Amino acid sequence: SIYNASIAGLLQLADIINWLSDQQGEEPAVLGAVRIVAEVDTEAPVPTVILSITKDRTTAKVSNKEHGILTAEQVIDGTQSWVKRVLVELGICPFTKSVTKSGQGLGDAGVPVGLIAYHHSGSRLDQIPRLMSDTWDAILEMCTAGPSGKEGVSSILLAAPEFDENFSLWAGPVFAILEANVSAASAEPLIGVVCFHPKYKTPNGKSWPGFGHMHSVPRLRKWLSDQNEDLSMNLDDEEVAAGGAYQRRTPHATINVLRAEQLEAAEGRRSTSSLYSKNIGIMHTYGYDRLESGILNDKL
Repeated sequence: SIYNASIAGLLQLADIINWLSDQQGEEPAVLGAVRIVAEVDTEAPVPTVILSITKDRTTAKVSNKEHGILTAEQVIDGTQSWVKRVLVELGICPFTKSVTKSGQGLGDAGVPVGLIAYHHSGSRLDQIPRLMSDTWDAILEMCTAGPSGKEGVSSILLAAPEFDENFSLWAGPVFAILEANVSAASAEPLIGVVCFHPKYKTPNGKSWPGFGHMHSVPRLRKWLSDQNEDLSMNLDDEEVAAGGAYQRRTPHATINVLRAEQLEAAEGRRSTSSLYSKNIGIMHTYGYDRLESGILNDKL
């Protein structure tokens, strides 16, 4: 049971769970050797999703062999190195001025500076429910800490390195499930989630990728043409896509959770078209090879 959840949100969540279960035949690592069927009980006194779980003897067993697994400390160190190099030193995020805190420059809009909470999830590809649990544990800690004070938390960066090689799973089903979770919990007024991944690809504009993703190549191109026509003329679509992608490429698959009031204040303070156009120019000047080398170094 999920108290105060909307039926529409629960139906969306059930659809995603059932879709994932159907995909097992193609990608057995997604759910492992089980089949899950989700059904919303619309007659229950409290919004409820019923999960029926059965063993699937036809699904290939997922190997538990641990090879080259990084420690939580190593993963967090890599994420902090990326924050320092890309967000702080290159200035990609105007409201992050240090590795430990974010929200700078929004004080007069009522948003205090708070800590960046770094988290690690050891979830495997067949443990998406565990990933969701780890994410909600981090969100609960953020909400409990509050936005201000010595222990106040401004944002979350949760890295899940086992998903580093599967961008399509991460950006598609995983983030769709996460968004459905947020909707089912009626948490949209509290938080927003943003997608990062070492193999991030800028959406091509032919379909909507969902919330939390980079703007599409056509939209970035339009903004760039409006803000910096000379640069736009010198960059082909592949380079514009790279300029967008490297704003979202982190050492590991990462969920960024932001407070809704911070997102609203930031949107009101910045010019979105100007910011993304400037960032594409920064990325192009810095060099995509250097950016990729930095990400690889952060993984070590």
